[in-house]
Order: sequence, then C-alpha cells, then structure tokens
Amino acid sequence: MNWSLGGFVSAGAICLTASITFAGTPLPNPPFSSGGFVPPDSIAFKQEANVGKLLTKYALGLVKCDLSALIALQLAYEPANMQKVPDVQAKWTACEGAVLSKYQIGRDKLLLGGTPTCLDQAGIDAIRAQIDAQVLLLRPRVFCDGDAAAPDPVTGLNIPDFKNEANGEVAAAKVVTKGGSLAGKCYVLALKYAFQFAGSIPPEQLGRVTACLAKGPTVADTAMEKLDQTQKLPSCLPLAAAEQLVSDTVAVAGQFTDDTYCASPSGAFVE
Repeated sequence: MNWSLGGFVSAGAICLTASITFAGTPLPNPPFSSGGFVPPDSIAFKQEANVGKLLTKYALGLVKCDLSALIALQLAYEPANMQKVPDVQAKWTACEGAVLSKYQIGRDKLLLGGTPTCLDQAGIDAIRAQIDAQVLLLRPRVFCDGDAAAPDPVTGLNIPDFKNEANGEVAAAKVVTKGGSLAGKCYVLALKYAFQFAGSIPPEQLGRVTACLAKGPTVADTAMEKLDQTQKLPSCLPLAAAEQLVSDTVAVAGQFTDDTYCASPSGAFVE
C-alpha cells in the first residue's frame, strides 16, 4: 500500500488546518473503527505517515519472500530435486533477513529525524510484531495445499505437489495483497480529510472514502472470480474462502490506525 502524501495536502492547506486542528481529537468512525487521533500538526502528520509507509514496505517485503519461495520449493520438493530444498530455504531466510534489515535501517532513520513519543523504537517495533502475527495467521489460508510439505519446516509454508497449484496460490496471494494495498490508500485519504477538517469528515468527502474502501474488495473479488472461472484457484481455496480472505485482509489494513495515528496532547507528542 502506498502511504505517500504526495498530492494529498498542499503545504498551505497543512499550515492552515494545523492552526485549527486540536491535538487529541479522535479520528472519526467511520471509517476509523480501530481508533486513533487526528495528528496535532503537520509535523506529526508526516511522521506518522512515514512510519506507516515503512511498515507497509516491511509487510510487502515478507509477501515477496513467500511468493518466491513457494514456487521454488514446489519444484525442489519433487523427488529428483530434494537436494535443492535447503538452498531454497536458505534463500528465503536471507530474504526475510534483508527485509528486516531494511526495516531497521528505515526505522532508525525516522527516529533520528524525530517521531511522536508513542512511535519511539518500542512503539514502531510493536506494530511490526503485530504485522508478523497477522502474516502467520493469513499465510496458511492462501498457501493452503500441503501435499508436498505441510508445512516446510523452515519457511512455515505449505507446499503443493503440483506447479499449477503453486501458481494458483501465488496468483491468489497477489490479489489479496492488492486488495489490502488499495484499502491502505483509502485510510490515508481519510486521514487527510480528518486532518483538513479538524477531526470530522464532511459527507461528500466521507462518501469518497467509503467508495474508495469498497473499491479494493470489488477489484479483488472480480480477480478471484476470474481465477476461479479459469480453474486457477487451488481446491483448498474455493471462491467463497478466497473472497472471505480478501475481506479479512482489507479489514487488517485499518486495524493499526490507533497504534500509528497515536499523537495526543497527553504527552504522546511533543514538538
């Protein structure tokens, strides 16, 4: 998901609204059902958005590691290639290590530039830990065929015994990821409006956010239906289950707003 602020709020609008936005104003529900605060000023706005962008890159990095490993492991688990399994496992381990290293470098750079107190190293790492937990929950739902390995002992991935099944799971995972990414953009749009309008989102702007949030599942469900019609979904992931997975992933996209948009007048943010 893209948490970039480019084009969302002009510098003049940020300065104007910062003067009328009260620190500690709760984010409006809808769409922020998980809570959080309207950023108290433009500095906190940018800092929180940058933390969100960092965490999004981390999550997408983990997905990429899994997608590459699944295809390679399916081929490696064929009897003639079993000796290749350790190499693929090592590559996946290195991939996850690189994702974590990039996250840590990016986190430290943000901390050096300044973040809200609630988003100190412990705060940011706590959100990352929640992302890790969600990945562990969602991973076996999309990588569900374990006929070759249930699961692979190093990656934790269920490995199918046929390449077309692995390809189908990868295709489904990409659809799910896209749905979650689109939802993430919608929450950034909603945050912009909440900041711009001092804690409330007018009906017209809320309608845009609502339509935005509906777009992700619609696009993803349409893609899943196409995979189902072309018989590319694995048997362990029927269409109804695939669509529910999309819905659950989209819900996760808004789960961390209270942790990420946390600056408040109680000392959570100090200029």
